[in-house]
Formats: sequence, C-alpha cells, structure tokens
Amino acid sequence: MKLTTLLDQMPYTIIQGDIDVEVLHLSHVSSQIQEGTLFFCIQGFQTDGHDYAKQVIEEGAVAIVVEKLLEGLPEGVTVIQVENTRESMAYITAKFYEQPSSYMNLVGVTGTNGKTTTTFLISSILETADRKTGIIGTIENRVGKKRIPSDRTTPDSLELQKLFLQMKDENVEDVIMEVSSHSLALHRVTGCHFKVAVFTNLTLDHLDFHKTMENYKSAKAKLFGQCEHAVINLDDEAAEDMIKVSKGKIITYGIEKDADIKAYNIRITATGVTFTVNISHEPLEFQLRIPGKFSVYNGLAAIATCLTLGLPPSIIQEGLAHVSGVPGRFQTLRSPMDYSVIIDYAHAPDGLENVLTTVRQFATGRVITVFGCGGDRDKSKRPIMGKIAGQHSNFCVLTSDNPRSEDPCQILREIEQGIKDTDCPYTKIVDRKQGILFALQEARPKDIVIIAGKGHENYQEFENNRRVHFDDVEIVEAYLQEETE
Repeated sequence: MKLTTLLDQMPYTIIQGDIDVEVLHLSHVSSQIQEGTLFFCIQGFQTDGHDYAKQVIEEGAVAIVVEKLLEGLPEGVTVIQVENTRESMAYITAKFYEQPSSYMNLVGVTGTNGKTTTTFLISSILETADRKTGIIGTIENRVGKKRIPSDRTTPDSLELQKLFLQMKDENVEDVIMEVSSHSLALHRVTGCHFKVAVFTNLTLDHLDFHKTMENYKSAKAKLFGQCEHAVINLDDEAAEDMIKVSKGKIITYGIEKDADIKAYNIRITATGVTFTVNISHEPLEFQLRIPGKFSVYNGLAAIATCLTLGLPPSIIQEGLAHVSGVPGRFQTLRSPMDYSVIIDYAHAPDGLENVLTTVRQFATGRVITVFGCGGDRDKSKRPIMGKIAGQHSNFCVLTSDNPRSEDPCQILREIEQGIKDTDCPYTKIVDRKQGILFALQEARPKDIVIIAGKGHENYQEFENNRRVHFDDVEIVEAYLQEETE
C-alpha cells in the first residue's frame, strides 16, 4: 500500500523523501525489519525507537514515522513527523490491514474489576447462540476454539490489528475484548470501531501509571467516544462521567439505582447467584455459578450487552447458566480434609474486598487470606489492602506477589502498616510458595483459604525482568493431592 494512502486524512509533516513509496510491512520493533518496512519510532518507558532509526534504515526500512527531528539520516529514506507516533501507528495500522474490526461486532469491556469475567460471560452467551467468537484479554486471546497466549490485557495497535485480521479471515462474527486504561491512554485501540463499549466500575488502581484518579477515569472514558452503544454500570460513581462522553446509545444496568437492566430477588450462595431481571416487562430469572454480588454485576453487564447485540433472552439465560467459572477468578478447590481454597486475581483494594465480603456471606469456619502487592506498581494501595484483609480475615499471610525490582520485604512492611490497624493476627513469609503452604497447613475443617493477587498467572516477576514459572493453582492442587494419599 502506498504511504500517501496510509497518511490520508492524518496530520503530518514531510521532513524528507517521497510519500509515494510502497509500504509492504509495518513495525515498531527494530529487530523485525524487512525490505519495504514502515518503522514507527515509539518513545517507550525503557527504550526510545528514535535511537534505532539509522539501524532500521540500513536493514531495509523505506520510511520512518517520528515525533522528534533526527539528524544524519540518509536522504533516500522518507521521514514523516507526527505529534504522537503511538496514535499515528494505530490509525495507519488499521488502514494498512483494511479496518478488519469493522467486519465484526467488536465489544470492548473496561473497568477496574470484572473485565475478564464479563468477556467470558458474553462469549459463553454468543457461543450458545452458535456464533463464532473471538476473545482478547488478560488470560488468553482466542479465535473460535483456538487459543493464543496473551502477555498483556490489550495488545499494542499493530498486534491488535493483525489479530483482528486473523479473526476476520477465520469468519469470526463477534470479538469481545478487555480494554485496559493503559491501552486507551497509549492509543492501542485508537482507530477501532466498537459496536458496544461496557463500563464495569472504577476503583483505586494503576496510580503508578495514571498518577491521579481523575487521569485514570479520563483514560477509561475514551472508550465511550468510539462506540455505537454504551453499556454502563449505573451504580458506580463514575457512571455519569462515562455517560457524558458517550457518543453511542446508552443502556444502563445495576442493582441499587433505577437502571434499564436491574437485578432484584438476588440470592447469593457458596455455589453461585440467582437473580431476576425484567426484560420487555417480563420477569426472567438468571443463574450464574460464580458466587458474589460482583457476579451479579458481571452478569448484568453481559445481559445488557447481548440484548444490545440482538440475542433472545432465552439464549442469554442458557449461556450464563453454562459458565462454571473463569480461570483464576474465584476459582474454588476443595480439600479432602473439608476446607476450601479460593484462588482469585484480586490485586487492588476493591477486588480484594469484594472477594472477602463474598466469602464472609457463607463462611462457617475461619477465613485465612494469603496475599501481597506487586512491585513497581501503585504503592498507595498497599496499606489499604492490608487493612481490608485484616478487617475481613481471621488470619493473614503476607507474602510476595510480583516483586519485580523492589525489595519484597519492604513491600510487606508497607502492607503491614495497614493490617496493624486491625486486630487480625498475621505472619510475613516472603517466599510465596512457602506462604501458601503455611496457610494450607494451618487450615482446619470448614475453613476457607483465599489466595489472592495472581489468579491465572503462571509466573513470578523479579528484578532485571526475570520471570520464573509459578502457579498458585498448581501448588494448591499438588498439596491437596498429597492429602488424599
């Protein structure tokens, strides 16, 4: 495709060269250059793509897109300057792959908590209707039944458009994707056309990146400026802000307020939830085999989305009832010694509190909570999470999450400041495996052990970007197996 075509309707400045050159490939990775590549100089958090401009030209790039003026580049290469290379890459990539998302119903789910479960619920309903679906998210990317490993919630714009193209070529009808605040702030989904955008909730998280809650909220709100329909949790304090910026038709859901899709007759047990919703003035009961009030909210988001996509209520009922759980999301394992273990991804204050208050509704024994906080991430939430855990647990084990470049002992000390404000007894065990095993050994019949923070993740991150295999579920399953022998 001609560079002039890719740049059409975009603000840019030609620094040098010919914009009539033929572009055969796109890349923002200096080690992935072929003849005919258009290279985007992305100023990252660790490296700056501008530093590799000369190298990529030597390796065959026919043009580069820059934010900063560069000196000493060969005259034969085309150099285009833009205000934001991430944003320009998103627009150009969508055009290069001929807007593949426009051929499918694209559903974007954003919010602090509930994104993964909501995408799984919507997918289950669509599959019940025999529609071929794609999922893009934290746990996995999926094209129909084919699973593709995922290393971030939302891929960068180049990888995302390639994935959309693959889905289009494989006749996917509906794509449900998690849209993180990072992806919105960094223009990963710029240029995507969303049929439906879903807002779950907004609570404290990611301030290491966004700095303020207002910035965090503003990033989330961007999604609702590029959708046809907006599905909004009316009970959340940020709902009105999302509604104000939405350019699509709005449908609300909730429990407390008078929403379009409102749940009542709610029953929460250890095995799941049931609730009633009036649809076309007819009361319909829905069942979901994931406990907790938060599950009602996730179910309502899925119901509202699928009604917007035109699915009949009976299919929605059946699709929700089919879901037995989501990996690492309130995932329950039962011990032959008559205690239970719940593994959950909760890694922010609200998520942890949701899990703990849900468990408290049906716990008949003690609640033992194992958790930590990630390194190089929002430090303000550490004492808050410590206090929440102490308020709702009978015993806590403070342990490592992903310490990354930070001292894990210091992270535990910061969590400890919060738990000291409660009467909850606790211990600190830096080694996460030993912390989990300690909690399991302490458990007695009827107790519930909650292991929070990592959920589906199968690794731990340490300094110098070192990753080691680590899976909470594997450790618990191995221990429970020993109990049966």
